[in-house]
Amino acid sequence: MMETIKFLSGDELKGRGFGDVGLNRAAEYIAEQFEQAGLVTAGDEAGSYFQSWQETGGEPTRDATLINVIGIIPAANANDKTETIVIGAHYDHLGLGWPDVRSDNQGKIHPGADDNASGVAVLLELARILSGKIKPDRNIVWVAFSGGSGEVGF
Repeated sequence: MMETIKFLSGDELKGRGFGDVGLNRAAEYIAEQFEQAGLVTAGDEAGSYFQSWQETGGEPTRDATLINVIGIIPAANANDKTETIVIGAHYDHLGLGWPDVRSDNQGKIHPGADDNASGVAVLLELARILSGKIKPDRNIVWVAFSGGSGEVGF
């Protein structure tokens, strides 16, 4: 889990701010981890973990494509696929200080190690532990949420 936290909160991702390159790299990393854990893809397109949508925000205000990363451990019995458990964490953070930091912290990287990165680390570890080892009675959906008002649809 520490490797995940170190990666997500590292300077390279620049705080995973709204619609920035670091946020997208974090989504790619999470999708890679879902794949390694053996989760089934559940994104917008077949074979993809990504669910994307457009949102306006940031500083300066701009349009951005945001991404939820979604994987599934399917129910063992096809008849049990009507019930779902969702396990989620959000992976975005404040980037360089938007939307809610003190003025003297604007422009500084906000790594989010003990906030969003640690939650994603637990999400990924639980997926690694359970995927391939359990045959659940209902679908278990794993979602790493990005910022904005996106919603998960199945």
